[in-house]
Order: sequence, then C-alpha cells, then structure tokens
Amino acid sequence: MTDLAVPEVVRRLGGRAQTAVVLQRVSRRELDRALRVGDVVRATRGVYALPTLPAPRAVAARVRGVLSHASAAEHHELKTVTPPDRVHVTVAPGRKPRPVDGVRFHYRTLAPDEVTRRGVTTVLRTVLDCAAVMPFREALAVADSALRQDLLLPDELLAGAVVLRGPFSAGPQRVARLADGRAANPFESALRAVLLDAGLAFTPQVTITSDTSSARVDLADARLRLVVEGDSYTYHGTRPAFTADCVRYDELVRARWVVLRFAWEHVMFDDRWLVEVVRDVVAWRRQELGLRRR
Repeated sequence: MTDLAVPEVVRRLGGRAQTAVVLQRVSRRELDRALRVGDVVRATRGVYALPTLPAPRAVAARVRGVLSHASAAEHHELKTVTPPDRVHVTVAPGRKPRPVDGVRFHYRTLAPDEVTRRGVTTVLRTVLDCAAVMPFREALAVADSALRQDLLLPDELLAGAVVLRGPFSAGPQRVARLADGRAANPFESALRAVLLDAGLAFTPQVTITSDTSSARVDLADARLRLVVEGDSYTYHGTRPAFTADCVRYDELVRARWVVLRFAWEHVMFDDRWLVEVVRDVVAWRRQELGLRRR
C-alpha cells in the first residue's frame, strides 16, 4: 500500500488503470470512497479513470482499446491538416466491439512498447498508423510535425517503416522517406505533398539573401530560382502583415526569383490547377535558364 491519495495513484498510472492494479496501491475502502465523492470515475467495467481524463482517452478506455491514429496525433500535439472528426481507437484483431457513434475502430496487435502508460499509441506508432490510412498530404504533415518537435528522429521513423510488410506498408515507407522536420506548419507540409505527388520536389524553409534583403520562404528550388509559398490568411490577414508581405515578395522578384503564392483553398480543393501552374512555370524556367531535367 501507499500513502498517496487514490486520484494521485490513478494519475501516476497514466490517468486510467485496471482495478487490480489500483488495489495493489490503495485499499478497496479508499477506492470506493474516491468513486463516491467523484475523485475517480469508472470508465468501464474493471477500469478506473480520473474525471478530468480527456474525452478521447475516456472513450478508448470505455471500449477497452488504445487511442490511436489522428486522435493519438492530437494527444501528442502533432499538428494535423484538419482535426479528427471522430475518435480513433485500436483494438485487437478478432474483437468485435459494438459500434459507437463518433468512434472509428482499427484492428492491430500492438506490442507493449507501442502503447504509452496513458493508453495511447507512441509517437512512432502514431505516425506510422496515420501514414497507413491518411491521404499523403495529411500523413506527411503529421510526420513533419513529429520531426519538427524532435519527438522522433528521421532514422527512427525510417527504421520503424522499413520493417513493415503488407498492403499498408507503402504509405508509411513513403512518408518516412519524405518527411522533413524543417517544414514550418501543416499547411506547408500539405502544399509540399501535393507537389511531390506531381513529381515536383522543393526544399522547405529556405533562406534567400540578396544585396537588399533576406527572407525565409516556404518552398524553393534554388536551381530554378523559384519560390512556392502557402499564404494563410491567419498569418497574413492584418494590414502590417500584408504590407510586410508586399515588401518581402517584391524584394524576392527584385533578386530575380519567381514567386508563386497559393491559398489554403488551392491546396485542399483545387490542387489540379495548382500543379498545372507550377509545372508550367518549372518548364519555362528550365528553358529560360537552359537547364536540363534532373
């Protein structure tokens, strides 16, 4: 037994725990009293949780599953293109949980080291799972975020992906090869993914310095002196920001760079047009500069 209060015991066990595990540390009387006064709640039969447990984790606990995929990404504070519209829960193959509104079940045998004490898939497992089921642009954003925040190393991601087999291995392996922690945000990652899908490779977060200015751009091809920017109204919607952008882009053109600017709506809903524009500009820049295809 321990001198710790019941909610503190449950908190140290990750916010939820099996009855038997809790009773190794507190008495049945203490546990019953904590339940009565609301210090803990019964998430499901045989599982106690803190009342402040975030809803997605509580849902996963209730169905005896593990929070995973986009919901786990949100838990780990990985940046996503769009927030999950349902709770993603992984359960063991062969289980047949009852359908639950707002819950999407995934089926996989998870190793103990792929699940945190809080009942959530690890960052590596989460990134690989997202890459297996999400569209490439969304999956790349999750992976870029994990690398950007130093929650994963590139070699760790590659090592985790290369051992995968089966029909869901191609997505994670591609994402692992192309993920880049230099990407500044999910919008930029999605823009880069659209271009990669079209066979157009650009380097993220390039600093361009001239005699009169210095600017960091979202994506650039230094050989073509071509910049591709994702313009978000969230960051550019004020008058001072608009004025600064005018100066920034004019200075890039002054330094003999071509600048293409695309909005969120172009990336998400008009990517065919976006790709056509970039391809055309790439073609005439190659011709203009006398460059061959690499």
